Amino acid sequence: MEVREAERVVVVSRPGVRYCLDAPFDPPNPVYEMVEATLRGLGYDAGRAGTPEWNPLGALITPGDRVLIKPNFVTSKNFEEHLRGEKLACSSTHGSVLRPILDYALRACGPSGKITIVDTPVEGCNLAEVADGLGVRALLDWYRARGQRIDFIDLRHFRVVPHLALDDVKRLGRSFNLGVLLRERLPGDPLGYTVVELGERSWFDEVKRRGPLFCFHRSHKHTPVQHHSQGRQEYSIPRTVLDADVVINLPKLKTHKKSGVTLALKSCIGLTNEKYWLPHYTEGSASEDGDEFPFRPPLAVRMENQLQRFPLPVPFDGHSLIARAPKIKDGRSQNGFLHGFIMEGSWDGNDTIWRTVLDLNRILFYADRDGRICEKPQRRYLAIVDGIVAGEGEGPLASTPRPAGLLIAGTDPVLVDVAAVRAMGYSEMNVKMIHRALESGGNPLLPSSDLDLLRVVVDGPRPEGTFVPPKTWKSLTSAPRPL
Repeated sequence: MEVREAERVVVVSRPGVRYCLDAPFDPPNPVYEMVEATLRGLGYDAGRAGTPEWNPLGALITPGDRVLIKPNFVTSKNFEEHLRGEKLACSSTHGSVLRPILDYALRACGPSGKITIVDTPVEGCNLAEVADGLGVRALLDWYRARGQRIDFIDLRHFRVVPHLALDDVKRLGRSFNLGVLLRERLPGDPLGYTVVELGERSWFDEVKRRGPLFCFHRSHKHTPVQHHSQGRQEYSIPRTVLDADVVINLPKLKTHKKSGVTLALKSCIGLTNEKYWLPHYTEGSASEDGDEFPFRPPLAVRMENQLQRFPLPVPFDGHSLIARAPKIKDGRSQNGFLHGFIMEGSWDGNDTIWRTVLDLNRILFYADRDGRICEKPQRRYLAIVDGIVAGEGEGPLASTPRPAGLLIAGTDPVLVDVAAVRAMGYSEMNVKMIHRALESGGNPLLPSSDLDLLRVVVDGPRPEGTFVPPKTWKSLTSAPRPL
């Protein structure tokens, strides 16, 4: 009988630790030491730990490798609210977590290797503003001044820029916003993009009858249909991603209105340049084989939701009209749910977004440089979830900071997410994205994605308390599992 090796996930817990504020985040500092503790906990280069010769990422990276580092950068603005300080850091990976990873990756890959930081944040994200707010740009400037080149690529080929005639004009208890969202071209991936076809390997194959009903949102609501119907299950993947030998994933620890949580698995959404192709929900109510909402809201509510962003006709290709007037409560507009109704699959009945997430993870692990799906994983992988200041509540854009003092690390994203949701006070069985990726689901993401193999090592006090879930994900707090 084959004996399989245990899969270790390390949880480093340091209650009270906060991010370092000043780039380049030189050690010694608590965050740098926490990252080092995760690498020691994984057993990397144990014989030299604590010495100047320690090369922990040498277990993952060989000299000359192409190393892809994927932080989780979201946005610096949620509607009219500008995100600063911990409000920004609770949704995006902080530069002080990035610093030790870059130091050890540079040591491991050597001068012949290449390190590239990538992400595709939300379409309206001003990535330069986010990178400035998290100390990332100043950190990369510091490396550059020392002759160490680290590329930072926004993998999007466009971003959406608002031009508003009315911007948060408060009248009659509402915030009035009127204008257009214009597409601005970006350089994108210098290597270009490859369309990867999953076909029957897709998690959508079992519900392919729903293809004509798959939706993104608002002005691009039906764009996923042409990419996920009639036997087609295709995704656009930047070639810089496919070209990588090693991927180091640095997601945030936070809740999410559509998927419940967004951790190592969900971070893969940031590895495709065509987000409009991605099914986020299925049109219709639960009784109609959809998951857009549990029951159909009134027509007026649905119209108001659609008018928040409305596509402009040709020749204004890709541009959108925005007309919003959300109610104001306690000095802030309420953007999450219109009149208390669930919209666009933002609830625990969503049976769509998890399939998109697992498809993208399958591509990340099994697609070769040409985008062909292989039988064995094609690149080495490490995830370190940044939960030093985590996000709870109405994430990902409207997260509430939760100082958790946590880093969670491992080489299997499914088991990393299992440990992470347990640290949040939840159960993985309440998150389809996780439990369907486990071996017990009959279609494992990775050979190691098996709860029987999981060994959680906790360095520090065990996490206590339960994260506040999104309002429409009350199921997350039922039947929690201990870490």
